Amino acid sequence: MRLENFLLLNACMDAALLCVALRWCARPLRIWRIALASLLGAVYAAAACLPRLASLRSLPVALIASALMLCVAARWHRWLHLLRAVALLCAVTFLMGGTVFALAQALGGLPLIAPLGAVLAVALGAAARRGMRRARQVRLAQIRLRYGDADAEVEGLVDTGNLLTEPFSGLPVVIVPQALLRSLLPEGCDPTRLETLPPGFRLVCAATTGGTRMLMCFRPSSMEVRCQGVWQPVRAMVAIGLHAMPEGALALIPAALVAA
Repeated sequence: MRLENFLLLNACMDAALLCVALRWCARPLRIWRIALASLLGAVYAAAACLPRLASLRSLPVALIASALMLCVAARWHRWLHLLRAVALLCAVTFLMGGTVFALAQALGGLPLIAPLGAVLAVALGAAARRGMRRARQVRLAQIRLRYGDADAEVEGLVDTGNLLTEPFSGLPVVIVPQALLRSLLPEGCDPTRLETLPPGFRLVCAATTGGTRMLMCFRPSSMEVRCQGVWQPVRAMVAIGLHAMPEGALALIPAALVAA
C-alpha cells in the first residue's frame, strides 16, 4: 500500500474512533481538532511500521499516543476523565478491529472492508450510547453565550435537579465550570475569592456535593441553548462553578431551559 493511501486510511479510522470515544465522554466534536488528532495517529501508525521503530508498537507507547490524540481532539479538565477516555478509545479500537476482521472473513477481504468497519463501529457505538442515555434519562445540550465582547460555547447536562434561581431576577441559573468562562470574566475576578466580585455580578447560594457554597453569577448579554439540532434564545443567569461537573458534562443546565 502506498504511503499516502496508508496515511489516509489510518486517519479516517482514527477519526471514527475519536468521534465515538469523545461522544461517549460527552465532549464536543471539533472538526479541526479531530482532523489534527487523526493525522497525528496516522503518522504514529506509519512510524510504528518501520523496522527501526518497532518499539512504538508496545502497549505503553500506544497508550501514550492515544492520550496525546485525545488531548489534541478535546480539552480535558481532569486526569480521571482523560484516563477514562483512553480506556474507551482502546475499547472502541478493539471493537472496530473485530468488526473489520469479521467483515473481511465474510466478504473475502474486499478493499472497502476497513471503511465499512469504521462506519459500522461508529453506528454501533452511537446506538449503544443513545440506549444508555435513554435508559438513564440523560440529555445533553449546548449553550452559546456572550458577555461583553467575548463568546463561549459549552456542552452540558440537562439536569432536572437543577432548580436554582437567582433571587432578585427570578431567572434560572446555569452552572458552568470556571475554566470555561475565563475568557468572559473581567480582569481580576477570582471566583474562589468573593471579595473580587466584579460590578454587576451577584452571589447565589448553591448546594453542591461539597456543601452549600456562594457562587458568583452574572447575566449574559445573550444566551442560546441548542438541543436536538435547534438553537433557541433563553433568559437565564450563569453561575461560575468551582469544580468540574459530574458525568463528564461541562455545565448543569436547568431542564426548564430546554424544550421537550
